[in-house]
This record gives sequence, C-alpha cells and structure tokens, in this order.
Amino acid sequence: MSRLRPLWLLIIAAAAALGGLLATALMASAGFGSPVLPRTSLITLLGIALIILTLGLLVYRDQRQIARAAEQGLRAPRTPRRLHPLQAVRVVAAGQAGAYAGALIAGWHAGVLMDLMPSVSLTAPTVISSLLMITGGAIWVIIGFVVELLCRIPPDENPPEGDRTEGRERRRSTGSIPEEGYARGTH
Repeated sequence: MSRLRPLWLLIIAAAAALGGLLATALMASAGFGSPVLPRTSLITLLGIALIILTLGLLVYRDQRQIARAAEQGLRAPRTPRRLHPLQAVRVVAAGQAGAYAGALIAGWHAGVLMDLMPSVSLTAPTVISSLLMITGGAIWVIIGFVVELLCRIPPDENPPEGDRTEGRERRRSTGSIPEEGYARGTH
C-alpha cells in the first residue's frame, strides 16, 4: 500500500477549488445559490473522522501488544487480537480515502469562498458554511495522516535472508524487504 502524497492532496484541492469557483460563478449567473454543504454536514464529517481515528488507535494498540509480547519472549499476547491484519489494512485505506475526500471537500469550498468573498460579508450563512466545510476537510486530511502513522508496523528484527538452502528447500529472494509497512500481522 502506498503512502499518502501531500502533492496529490494539494493537486486535488486545487482542482476542486477551481471547480467550486467555476460552479459558483455559473450558478450565480443563472440565479441559483452557492453550492455549499449545509452546516449539519460538519457533524457527519467529524463523526466519520472520529470513527476512523478510533479504529486507527485500536490497530496501534494491537500492534504494541504484539511487540510487547515479543519483547518478553511470549509467543502471543495475553489478550486475543482485536483486529485481523486485513481489517487493519482496511483502516489505513479508510484513513487515506478520508484524506483524499477531505482535500476534495476543502478545495471545493475554498473555491466557493473565493467567489463569495468580494461580494459577501464574513457573517453570511454560505461563507460560514464554507469555512466550516474547509475546516472539516482539513481535519479529514490530518486524520488520514495520523491513521497512516498509527497503522505502521515496526521493521522485522530477523528478516529472512536472500538465497539460502535449508534442507532440500531453496528459498527465492523477492528483493529487498521494506523496513516498515502498514498493518502487517506478525505470526
């Protein structure tokens, strides 16, 4: 799984800002209101961000329990695993998707705000809604990066070596092993 790339997030936000600016200008010229999400959408944005962050913290705790058990020489942690490694990868994917969606939402509303600012005061309802959605989108981006960091695993202490012969079985090298990965289970 690849990491979040800030440049891609900025490109998405800039493209969405351009789209929001154009859409607002076109809708205003046709006599329609600005295309902004209502303020109540912020509750949904924050609720989803909280769920993803909580799941990221569970993955982090699960990985730390496994690491602590390995340090103490135990084979498995005392408490059973809460999350399967595949579920942990899904948490990372949800965090990354949230970051991309947050960049899109924040960018769109920044474009709407750019069109509204010269003609409307800061206390207008559409300006306040736009500012709230930009804040919610930024929170999603931050949560995406935090979850990505929480779901990292430490590097293997004893990584498998290249080509070596054990008994009659010969293992093939698949290239260099990355030092760290995302939500990989250790067995």
